Amino acid sequence: GWNNAHPIFGDKRVRRAMTHLTDRDGMIQNLLFGLGEPVEGPIDVFRPEYNASLKPLGYDPDRALDLLAEAGWDDTDGDGLLDKMIDGKRVPFSFEILVNSGNQMRKDIALVLQNELSDIGVGCEVRELDWSIFLDRVKSKEYDAMVLGWTSSIVYAPDAYQIWHSSQAAERGSNHIAFKNDEVDRILDDYRLEFDFEKRKQLYQRFQEILHEEQPYTFLWKSRNARAYSR
Repeated sequence: GWNNAHPIFGDKRVRRAMTHLTDRDGMIQNLLFGLGEPVEGPIDVFRPEYNASLKPLGYDPDRALDLLAEAGWDDTDGDGLLDKMIDGKRVPFSFEILVNSGNQMRKDIALVLQNELSDIGVGCEVRELDWSIFLDRVKSKEYDAMVLGWTSSIVYAPDAYQIWHSSQAAERGSNHIAFKNDEVDRILDDYRLEFDFEKRKQLYQRFQEILHEEQPYTFLWKSRNARAYSR
């Protein structure tokens, strides 16, 4: 998750670049032993609302560098870190990514990204925090980036209002990344009042298109778990 209110991650080009720098397929193979599939959004792939037309933003460091350059990030002072003038000050592209202690998977995700970013001149510090402190920082939006997991349902129709509506970014709401988009707000409001299934599906497919463009999160994967098996 990227704090969309942060001076660096408020630009969708930067967030898209971060996704292009995240080798999700490689992580799935090396961290999950292949037991997972990349996802492009918050709607479960087996739900009818899922937008299967979205083209994955694959691992592509060259495209990431192009996006960062478009957003004004380059190494102007030759110190090895990308930087940019923001509000009259030269800001280095350096940030902290939070993970909760005791979760080795999330730490490994952050470390893999940290290694990738170091090669292109982006500073990334991985910090582990106890769960209560971590959650307080996330809810208070006092962070740059973080690694978390969301669950989704195959059985129940999705209602993304709590996580994605801009009203839920206030105070300690569940819109932890402070994502705000007027069209998404209208979609989420209309969805709650619409009873026609096809119209509801169209609303959420458009919703996923916007998230795919904005990349407020870099969505990682849906893991596969063996619950039971037949002999």
